[in-house]
Amino acid sequence: MYGIKKKFTPHVEISSKALEHSQNFNQMNMKKINFYEYLPQRFAATSEQIVKVRNLIYNFKSGRKEAANYAADLIVRLLWNWYGHKCNEYTIVCVPASSNAEYRHRFSYFSHVVACRCQQENAMKHIQILGKREALHRTANHVVQDNGNYHVVFDKDFFAGRKVIIFDDLVTTGATAENFASLLQDAGAEVKGALFIAKSVKGISKKSYNQYK
Repeated sequence: MYGIKKKFTPHVEISSKALEHSQNFNQMNMKKINFYEYLPQRFAATSEQIVKVRNLIYNFKSGRKEAANYAADLIVRLLWNWYGHKCNEYTIVCVPASSNAEYRHRFSYFSHVVACRCQQENAMKHIQILGKREALHRTANHVVQDNGNYHVVFDKDFFAGRKVIIFDDLVTTGATAENFASLLQDAGAEVKGALFIAKSVKGISKKSYNQYK
């Protein structure tokens, strides 16, 4: 399916939370929905599902088209299910990466596929990232360090009054998406919520798992 290699087979179970809350998505303020749960590498992979989701996230971040197509299919099916032919009234906007080059590499193809299949405007060409952001990973949290040269520039004429849904491959605390939502609102957009491929969760440490195997 979608040309995805066997190690990255898409037969993974969608998080029940995504299904439970989907009907109320457009009625909530900054509703966050993830399709899967992602277990970081420091935790033991105790099931095939965990490995599949890890491969999906890794390949998406690497700009692999197979992963982008799979993620796009998740999003498109959900939007068509919720909004039908009115899904073209909403615009998917990807959360900025650490640099403009990384942003384009990771999201351009995905954004193009979603925009075409939902007959939406592609927001990628209306966002530019100036400079580079330094990111630090501390324990379970993702900490962003701004070096003062990093700025996200929006085409305010494009975003003014536009209904948008934020997208990112992975969410931990949701702070990054919420900060981006504030920037979009400042640019005049109406943020309806956020969709993520997966949410980072905690598990059993590899050391503990190996001790009791």
